[in-house]
Amino acid sequence: MTAPAPRRALQLWLEHLQVSRGLSANTVASYGRDGRDFLGNAASLPTDRTAVEAWLTRRQDQSPRSNARRLSALRQFYAYARQKGWVEADPTADLATPKQPQPLPKALSESQMQALLQAPLGDSHTEVRLRLILTLLYVCGLRVSELASLTLHDVQQAEGPWLRVTGKGSKTRAVPLGPVVQEVLQAYLAHARSRLKGASGPWLLPGPGGKRPLTRVRLFQVVKEAGARVGVAVAPHHLRHTFATHLLNHQADLRAVQLMLGHASLNTTQIYTRLTTQRLKDTLETHHPLAQTGRRFGKRGRA
Repeated sequence: MTAPAPRRALQLWLEHLQVSRGLSANTVASYGRDGRDFLGNAASLPTDRTAVEAWLTRRQDQSPRSNARRLSALRQFYAYARQKGWVEADPTADLATPKQPQPLPKALSESQMQALLQAPLGDSHTEVRLRLILTLLYVCGLRVSELASLTLHDVQQAEGPWLRVTGKGSKTRAVPLGPVVQEVLQAYLAHARSRLKGASGPWLLPGPGGKRPLTRVRLFQVVKEAGARVGVAVAPHHLRHTFATHLLNHQADLRAVQLMLGHASLNTTQIYTRLTTQRLKDTLETHHPLAQTGRRFGKRGRA
C-alpha cells in the first residue's frame, strides 16, 4: 500500500486513537504534538533508528517521564503504520525506554505518627472506629483495600495474636496483632461497632447499608480528616509506608517486613531501604559539623 504523506499518516493515526480506541482529547493532542515535532518537514516516514535517537537526544532537557511518553507515542504510531502497510521497518523496535526515577514513598516521622495516634478522638463510636482504622493501617501495614475487606470472621478466627489478611491476587498472609492493636480492636468490638449503621453485616468496618464495607473513598476521607486535626497531610497508603519505614529504621529484618507487607518480591520492599538511607544522608548533612562547608569550620571546612 502506498504510504500517505507523513503528516497525513499522523492525522489518520490520531483519528484512530480518538475514534477507535477512545483516548481523551488531551492525550491525542499530546501525541499529535510529539508526532509533528518528530516528523518535521520529512517527505516520507523515517524508518531509520538514528532519526528517532537524534530526536530523543534533542529532547534530553525534558524529564525522563516526558521522553518515555514521546517514545511510547512513536512506538504506537509505527505499530499502526506497519499494520497499514505504510512501512516495513519499525525504527523504535529496539530502543530502550528512558529510565524514570522511582519516587520514594511518603512516610510520616515518628513524632508525626505519635501525634496522629495520641490525638484526643473522644469516645463516640465513630471516633473509636477511627482509632481502629489508624492503628490497623500503621501497626499492621495494611493496604486500604485489605482493611476495607476485613470481616468479623477474619477477626474472630484469628489464631492468637495473628490476623489473616487477604491481599493482592487473593493471597492470604498472617499479620501479627500486637497488644496495642488487640486493645483497640477489643474496644471497638465491645463498644462501638454495634452502634454503627450496617452493624448487622459481616464486615469489620461496615458501610451504612451493611451489605458492603466502608468504601475506600470514605477511608481516605476519615484518615485525611484525622491528619488535619494535628496538622499532618496523610492518606491511608502513607501509614503503610510509615509502618515499613519505621520498622527498618529500628533494624527490622527486610524479609520479615516483606512478609508482613505481602510483597511478592523482595525488590518491592527494598524501596523502603532507599528511604531510610536517604534519611540517614539528610541527617548527616544537617547535623555533622563537617557536612556543610563554612557553617562552623570556615569556608574551607578547616578547624
